[in-house]
Amino acid sequence: MITAILQFFGRILLFIYDFCHSYALTLALFTLLVKLVLFPLSYKGKQGMMRMNSLNTEMQRLQKQYGKDQQRYNLELQKLYEEEHVNPMSGCLWSLLPLPILMGLYYVIRKPMFYMLCLTNEQIEAVKNVVVNGGVSLDGVNKAYEEISILNAVSQNADLFTQAQSALGDAASKLQAIDFSFIGIDLGTVPQWQFWKWDSVDWNHIGLFLIPIFVTALNFFYSKFSMKSSQVKKNGEEDDSSNAATQSTQGMMLMMPLMYLWFGYIMPAGMCIYMACNAVFSALQELFFAKVLNQKFQQEEEERQARLAAKRNAEKSRKAEIAARRAAEEAELLKKGGKKALKQAQKKERKDSGAGALGVRKYARGRSYDPDRYPATTYRDPGDVDEEALEAALSKKGRKPESGAEDSED
Repeated sequence: MITAILQFFGRILLFIYDFCHSYALTLALFTLLVKLVLFPLSYKGKQGMMRMNSLNTEMQRLQKQYGKDQQRYNLELQKLYEEEHVNPMSGCLWSLLPLPILMGLYYVIRKPMFYMLCLTNEQIEAVKNVVVNGGVSLDGVNKAYEEISILNAVSQNADLFTQAQSALGDAASKLQAIDFSFIGIDLGTVPQWQFWKWDSVDWNHIGLFLIPIFVTALNFFYSKFSMKSSQVKKNGEEDDSSNAATQSTQGMMLMMPLMYLWFGYIMPAGMCIYMACNAVFSALQELFFAKVLNQKFQQEEEERQARLAAKRNAEKSRKAEIAARRAAEEAELLKKGGKKALKQAQKKERKDSGAGALGVRKYARGRSYDPDRYPATTYRDPGDVDEEALEAALSKKGRKPESGAEDSED
């Protein structure tokens, strides 16, 4: 199944190469094609991320209100998500989509004869024997990227290409020459950061050294731009709470460029072309999303704030009404039965006042729990005794100190 999918990607790459005859341009157009196919999912993911950021003010309010009761806070947060139709995971999933594409393309690039030309392992071995017998040494070549070297050798030598076609027999039509060079750089070669250790230091090796650094810089600026564009502007200004929440994911977003730097020095340089083009196209996509979605979310934010204000005013009016009704009832009780009747009513009300609740358990501490039943007493050190006060208290009770009793006996 995976082989079929990767060979499908390889055929797309080969089709694009037949059209433009440039390996670098083929990878760029393939990247653009992937971005167009994934555009609806990326749009939905960006929408989810911006909607989450727009809720940060309300989430901070809930944190202040229910911060000590984590269970209640989670319930209120889930309720907020349901009311606003927000999935907290929707903004993260879209950012992971390029990774499987990246890994799939890596396999296609490192084995172009198997995935792009669709040759079998036996046919690839036959072409390898032709290359080795033709005087091309593969001793120092990494086994993982051996197919690139074999195809590069037959593509640059017409005699080897003809011999390889003869060795393939009926599958000769599948063999196709591919030029891996781009502005004098061999994109089939793995970059090496210690470029001075090459046998000859030329533009090819210096360019291979610079490509991963260039790709890392591009992805770094794209990550910064993506975080900035995810912030929902309120009244034409960036929301500070959204900015604070976005900074919590900054570490993860900035780790990706460092991963690309590592990938750049362990994979063929063709992968760097894909990663660079992906950063450029993604930045253009983010710019489009920010322009389209910001206006939409500003309008949604205004409606949300109006709805929350109405809800808070209604709650405030309800509490004021309850307080006024309770004050009227107490005045009526005080008028009819006096203070005794009022105290009895207050005591009865305290039994179900909710003071005994613990979390969502209504009577965890008991129905009649009263936190103010026993007043707090000031701590005193047992060793700190006031002798004069003790003697005065004993004398008042008609008792004599022990020392006086001993003197009388004498």
